[in-house]
Amino acid sequence: MKLLITMGQADMSLEHHIKPIIAVSEIEEIFIIRDKAGPALDKVTYIFPPKWSIKFPILKTILKFALLFRTAAREKPILIHGYLLFPYGIMSYLVGKLNGIKIGLSLIAGPVELFMPFGGSPIGKYAYKSTLPRISGINRILLYITQNMDFITTTGSFTQKFLISNKVSKHKIFIIPHIVDDRFMPLNAEKKYDVIYIGRLAKVKHVETFVRAIAKARVSLPYIRAAIVGDGPEKKYLRLLSKELGLDENLHFAGYQSDVWNWYNEAKISVLTSEREGFPYSVMESLSCGVPVITTNCGDVTDIVKNGYNGVIIEDYTQHQLLSEAIVKMLIDPKTLREYSERASYIKNINPTVTKRWIKVFSLLNNGHNPISQ
Repeated sequence: MKLLITMGQADMSLEHHIKPIIAVSEIEEIFIIRDKAGPALDKVTYIFPPKWSIKFPILKTILKFALLFRTAAREKPILIHGYLLFPYGIMSYLVGKLNGIKIGLSLIAGPVELFMPFGGSPIGKYAYKSTLPRISGINRILLYITQNMDFITTTGSFTQKFLISNKVSKHKIFIIPHIVDDRFMPLNAEKKYDVIYIGRLAKVKHVETFVRAIAKARVSLPYIRAAIVGDGPEKKYLRLLSKELGLDENLHFAGYQSDVWNWYNEAKISVLTSEREGFPYSVMESLSCGVPVITTNCGDVTDIVKNGYNGVIIEDYTQHQLLSEAIVKMLIDPKTLREYSERASYIKNINPTVTKRWIKVFSLLNNGHNPISQ
């Protein structure tokens, strides 16, 4: 079987998505349309527009659409698959319909994809802790395209339930989480930090809640040690907030780091404060390192973080007081912290499961029915 895939993910993310598909023995060739060549992978051929076109986003998209169409007509794959609804899912849908080829979609950012690009994505409007607005107006085009895909993968049950509530057939939906890089594992490292945040410093991540929680926790734990690992547009604001709250001795800004598995292993707890996520790599990576997670209720993440088992779930991304209390409670109770850590690494069992779920997807394509609904 041949597959035709279009996506815009960075190289590491591409590997995480594609390697489980490569492991399916029936797959012989995978053609990937993207901006440039990617990492060398067995069975994979990259097809991309001229380098100069990258400077012109609209032209680049048109050229990728043309390449997608040409490759589909020439190679006649069993499937055209897009990662992210806009623009890749839309491109896949159009080319698939024009060529009579089955079409797949991976909604890796969650329900918010059906509200974009029409209507934008303002902070707070699409927080996953709340009931999402009704899909209306021009965004119904995105819903129609989604409803008419041959199959859809989501990263968890939150997105699956959202799609079903919007009349997407449950028999088309497969839950396929991300895999974990093998470098993320428990190491015998000194715990330099009590709590750590690793990720982009963007508004949607609400890292200011983490900073304020550390300030509150310092009342009970004056020598608490915390770190923020990552970079982004909110970095300057977060530094100023940290200084304003007097955290110079408690909170370390490490900037971007390539070896984040070492940073997880040097922490007792990791924190996620987002208002929405698809299936966050940071949580998967932390648990794989045996580091329990305190997270906001931000989507599919609640499939892997079990409250009171391998971490804690805070309902609202603005609740720095509750986050602080959860941090303190875990740090002053070594027995619970140890138990959470021991239960964290079960997440490694996800990796072999992902390829098995792709096998069931291809069974749907070949047999015309879904053997399971996830």
